[in-house]
Amino acid sequence: MTSVPEFIKNRFWLNREWPKDLPADTYIPEKPLHEVIDEACQNYGERVAVDFYGFRITYKQLKNFIDRFATLLANLGIKKGDVVAIYSPNCPQFVVAYYGAMKAGATVTALSPLYAPREVEYQLNDSGAKVLFTVEQLYPNFNAVRKNTKVEKVIVANITGGEAKVDGEFIDFRVLFSTEPKPPKIDWDFREDVAVLQYTGGTTGLPKAAMLTHQNVVANCFELKPYTDIITNWAFSRRVVREEGEYLILDFDGKEYKTMKDYYINKRGSRIALLPWYHIYGQTVDLNAGLVNGELLFIFARFEPEKIFETIEKYRVTTFMGAPAIFIAYVNNYPELFKKYDISSLLYVNNGAGPIPAEIVYKWDELTSQKVLLCEGYGLSEASPVTHTHGLPPQLRKRKVGSIGPPIPNTYAAVIDPETLEFLPPGKEGELVISGPQVMKGYWNRPRETEEVFFYVDGMKWLRTGDIAKMDEDGYFYIVDRLKDIIKYKGHSVYPREVEEVIYEHPAVQEVCVVGLPDIAAGGETIKAYVVLRPEYRGKVREKDIIDWCKERMASYKYPRVVEFRESLPKSAAGKYLRRLLREEELKKLGLKK
Repeated sequence: MTSVPEFIKNRFWLNREWPKDLPADTYIPEKPLHEVIDEACQNYGERVAVDFYGFRITYKQLKNFIDRFATLLANLGIKKGDVVAIYSPNCPQFVVAYYGAMKAGATVTALSPLYAPREVEYQLNDSGAKVLFTVEQLYPNFNAVRKNTKVEKVIVANITGGEAKVDGEFIDFRVLFSTEPKPPKIDWDFREDVAVLQYTGGTTGLPKAAMLTHQNVVANCFELKPYTDIITNWAFSRRVVREEGEYLILDFDGKEYKTMKDYYINKRGSRIALLPWYHIYGQTVDLNAGLVNGELLFIFARFEPEKIFETIEKYRVTTFMGAPAIFIAYVNNYPELFKKYDISSLLYVNNGAGPIPAEIVYKWDELTSQKVLLCEGYGLSEASPVTHTHGLPPQLRKRKVGSIGPPIPNTYAAVIDPETLEFLPPGKEGELVISGPQVMKGYWNRPRETEEVFFYVDGMKWLRTGDIAKMDEDGYFYIVDRLKDIIKYKGHSVYPREVEEVIYEHPAVQEVCVVGLPDIAAGGETIKAYVVLRPEYRGKVREKDIIDWCKERMASYKYPRVVEFRESLPKSAAGKYLRRLLREEELKKLGLKK
């Protein structure tokens, strides 16, 4: 291993296509996340913070609810370092529980609302959660495994704001209305105390949790803030000439400001908060970043294509962060909506969570008449998650379709030889590595995995992403492939071993190997299971039987879409299943390269 090259130490991309108003390093307040949100609530008091299908909460009201929830948890015995789990779709109650738990001193772990009971049980037990916040619709999944967990108290909300009605012992979320807001005083270690346990995966076992400290999540939020500031100032400083020749400033809330001073007092952005908050991607780029900027978040609990476009047009929304499945759906399934609704108020649209086909990007551009261009970024759970982005509209920074952009402020990135850890020059393919204040503390209760994912050179801590990448002469990075076997299905991470363990529980299954294969029609990957049946079941079990078995035992995005029965599976001399050979077979059938 050599030292870090000077061109990486100097972040050569800062001297290429780097916007003049974008800082190389940005200010990161040394405060826990909930205190940062407190300040936003105080600064933007009477502004509306969230809109949930017409139900609105101001920043001032939000702070009051957060304080009440923190008080409730303290009264329930939650102490600093305890874990509070959130099992809920995006909704105002999620926001309150998320920041309220942190203010009470807790670490938050969020569970996918798509999880089946066995998955709920695993994450609650692995994290050691003492309190669970959930909603009526999801409570039965928890209650089915409640006795197998160490959860002491469960708080249940009716997502529409009414009385919660479920079977079993619980605390109604509405108890907050009678709780006096007296949150506890906590002595915080900004750099070491864990804010979020974000579950991610690997190829050798069940999901593991990335420990994201308050420094990690606050840093990532403020690393992204300059992009929003630049976009806002650029967009709102443009002038529109009326017929009579008067110059007016037009704000996207529909108001007109006679002077620039009036505008800057009142200006604000808004965003579609569709990305799921159970994942750090949605938490960081929508929830945290949106509130820190004083924006209005239009919360969606699920993907509603027409309602989202209708909202963008009606309220002149400025930001829309999404994942490949969202943009692919719009382009392929709902092209008529681009003509029906005016979405030209959008200043920034970004794809993350997985690579998006270039043809989808170009088609989106075409459908928006080049007025709302789609950009790309990159991140991973272990980095809170954002490390790269174009970050700005193409009018302010060159867009290179297929690239994830340069690293964000405060962040170092490089490409290494995954075998020797040697740093590689631009143009060479290797493993992408990251160094920056957003990089996690390590894996929860997994010292060996933590040691494997980090290496240290010249006093810098580098995170191995497991992704094969390259960088060009301008410092723009490109994801080429993955070292890991994680399957990306419609923006979700699916772990083959986890699916295999469920299939192995079927009495007819002798061997199984699960791989991700290209889904040409939808983009991304689909999930295929290769199964060897026990001799006595051969010819008696159908593909549908295996798929249905999985559907009953795991989240809807995890079960295999295709099952192929085989007499045997390829293995190495050590007995390890060779997923690579199975994948290469399928690629050859499809006429694709390896």
